[in-house]
Amino acid sequence: MKGFFLPLLLLKFFFINILYSQIPNIENRDKKKIKDGILNSYYRSMNKWDISFQDLLENKSGAACIEWPLMTKAFLSKGIFDALGYSQNIPNKKASEIAAISGCNKMKDYYQLEGKCECEVIVLNDENKVILPIKEINIDNDFNEAIKFFKEQDYINALKFFKKLSELGHAKSQFNLSLMNLKGLGITQNFSRAYFWALASKLYGEKKSALIIRQSRYKISKEEKSELENELKEYLENISEIGNTHGFLPLAKWYITVPKKPDYINSYKWLSIATAFNLKNAKEARDKISTYVKKESLTSIQEEAKDSYEMIKKNIQSKIELDGE
Repeated sequence: MKGFFLPLLLLKFFFINILYSQIPNIENRDKKKIKDGILNSYYRSMNKWDISFQDLLENKSGAACIEWPLMTKAFLSKGIFDALGYSQNIPNKKASEIAAISGCNKMKDYYQLEGKCECEVIVLNDENKVILPIKEINIDNDFNEAIKFFKEQDYINALKFFKKLSELGHAKSQFNLSLMNLKGLGITQNFSRAYFWALASKLYGEKKSALIIRQSRYKISKEEKSELENELKEYLENISEIGNTHGFLPLAKWYITVPKKPDYINSYKWLSIATAFNLKNAKEARDKISTYVKKESLTSIQEEAKDSYEMIKKNIQSKIELDGE
């Protein structure tokens, strides 16, 4: 057993928090054309369900789960949103928007789209409400803003910032998000989400997360703990496959630290992909892990890594398409 754990202790130093996925820069594009394209895609998606949004009663809103990297010219002309929501005949406009978002989130959950897209308001009555993600997120500024809200006990706004940054792979925000779920600050107490985000934070490199992991795991069943661990793996796979490179190393680390028996093959696969993208320290970790992969398995896993790498490159290319059509 001692010989088994020693390489794991050494390997953890190779896994670090790396580049954050950038929100597409669309400053120089025809913004009206993009917004109109998204609105028309929403109408087209509604029509697929035999619902004409234009025929709904006033104080009506529409929402869709938008995966911005896929908002290419082809999608805007023919694409269909996977999750939608709408409302009609609501007393006020704000409530109408909230109802539409709620419906979209239910459909998002049903189709298991967590980590792939976010529900956003598309239209209110006849007004295009699409908000384009023009500005890149400033991680440090947003984190400091979240800390400021937290110290002022404005937990709802603090939670909003921490959640956004957590989804971008910011380990300290993930830790704070898990803490707020554990304590029930700005949100009802949720030990499951506390464990989920604490484990994510640990994989992204935050050492303090171990304390919350210990506290929260004793408040959930063994079955739920296992389900949450697999949910996190699937989440990291989803964000990685669509081109969010910050998920590669935590996912590789998941495979050798979370299962009872380390999965060196899949860890090697994701480290190979991370190395191909030239992520810091990935090569050293890949070479170390490769010594634990059987020689007869290397060729097949390298082919699988190559296919995944090519797919991810294509998904990242779709982000570049957002800079010009």
